[in-house]
Amino acid sequence: MTSTFLHTQQDTVTDHVIKGDMNDAGIRFLVELSAVDAGIDEVQAWFLEETRQILNAKSATLYLCDESGAHKLTKKTLAEGGQWTSQVIPVDESSEIAQAIQNRSQLSFPATPGSKIFYIPLVADGEAMGALAVELEQMRFDADLLTAISESLAYNMAKSKQARQAQETIQAMQTFQGQLLNSRNTLRALFDSSPTSIYIVDPGYILIAINMRRAGLAGRSPQDLVGKQCFSVLYQRDTPCPGCLVEETIQTGSTTRRIERRRFSKANAIELEINTFPIWDNDRQIVQAFLFEEDVSERQQLQASLAQSEKLAAVGQLAAGVAHEINNPLTTILANAQLLKRSIPAQDTDLLEMIGLIIQASNRASQTIRDLLDFARRERYELAPTDINETIQRTLALMGHELGSRSISLQFDPALDLPAVNASQDHLQGVWLNLLINAIDAIDQGPGKISIRTQKTEDSVQVLVSDSGQGISPEKLSRIFEPFYTTKEPGRGTGLGLSVCHQTVTRHGGQILINSQENVGTTFTVILPLT
Repeated sequence: MTSTFLHTQQDTVTDHVIKGDMNDAGIRFLVELSAVDAGIDEVQAWFLEETRQILNAKSATLYLCDESGAHKLTKKTLAEGGQWTSQVIPVDESSEIAQAIQNRSQLSFPATPGSKIFYIPLVADGEAMGALAVELEQMRFDADLLTAISESLAYNMAKSKQARQAQETIQAMQTFQGQLLNSRNTLRALFDSSPTSIYIVDPGYILIAINMRRAGLAGRSPQDLVGKQCFSVLYQRDTPCPGCLVEETIQTGSTTRRIERRRFSKANAIELEINTFPIWDNDRQIVQAFLFEEDVSERQQLQASLAQSEKLAAVGQLAAGVAHEINNPLTTILANAQLLKRSIPAQDTDLLEMIGLIIQASNRASQTIRDLLDFARRERYELAPTDINETIQRTLALMGHELGSRSISLQFDPALDLPAVNASQDHLQGVWLNLLINAIDAIDQGPGKISIRTQKTEDSVQVLVSDSGQGISPEKLSRIFEPFYTTKEPGRGTGLGLSVCHQTVTRHGGQILINSQENVGTTFTVILPLT
């Protein structure tokens, strides 16, 4: 070990007195010191006590630099009698202890007659940890031992500081890791519990992430879908979906929006609003696209229902005025035609046939006028507890002849525990009649099947009328409840039947929905509230 000589302003210690017992005690002390954590108060007190005894010092003091970097020291003293004190003192730049620490040199100064105070800086790995100050009476002592003790203390203090900092770093990392994990779990929960379908794709349409909602529509788990091309596993296609705007988002960084109608099962088709957003990396390069697919079927239906109500109100006002203007001359035509028919001889068949055609056309026009007036009239609904199954049975009895004359099978499946609904019985029978007529016309001349089913939900009674007819194309579905709009051939309908159904059900506080697929059939669902 290299020995550093302690010197004073007046003289330098050049000779060493090595006593066997002091040297042995010092070596044992160094061995023990190397095995402990010198950073805790108890060990530091032990160190000062051992140092004082081995060197036969009057006092031993530790000056430890404050880790915050402030100009202050922590002074720890062990005086004779074992009294231990610790206090924080300011740093006087001109003081002996400050010079020893700043210059990293070993200094000594007179203390009392016959004794000196020796300041030994505690330096480890180039860092000044503080200084050790001992007051010695004897003029001759083992300088190497004092230096070795100081260096060992500095090393152990540095080791303790590093261990403490490492522990603090580990704890901070564990805390940060816990926060990251908690944030990840929170984001994942939000991602998976969102009612909106969400997924992320890269420029090659590879799924990077997908939430439970969208994976559920595909009938698979997210783990099965990630890493595969979205158009392949979500839509069973070999190429990107027509109209897909992911490429535009990745190429230009623009957000896109479109509405698509998609069928995820044979029974239901839904309206999807699809939005795409770019995902940027730290270099502001677009690396992925974020897709949101929201089911807006209900919103579209509500908007269509609102538009329908506005149309009905406008048409109702128009129909009331037109009907009265036409009805008066039409009544005159029909009355005079009937009088003229009575005055024509029975043998004049040609003339009688022409008069019959006039009367038939007048009756038909008169019926249309009555339908218009019924449609426009805000008549009073007499509501009473009504058995829905019974109103359907009565309607089927009226339609028995029409159904029997065609090769159409009818199945009625009434729910046995169906509660009564507060409704107008006559008006509901009109709804069932119109829906049956539409179902029969949809099947046309071929064999087919009509089924009627009633069911109860938590807050409503539902009636489902299904047919195996030709169905309705998607572009016509949005207009099916408009007044005077019909998909039938000219002369086979006025286009008022479904409008009247819509108006009646709405007046009952309910809804009428339609689901149709071309060449498969149509289902009307009437929902009537229980309250």
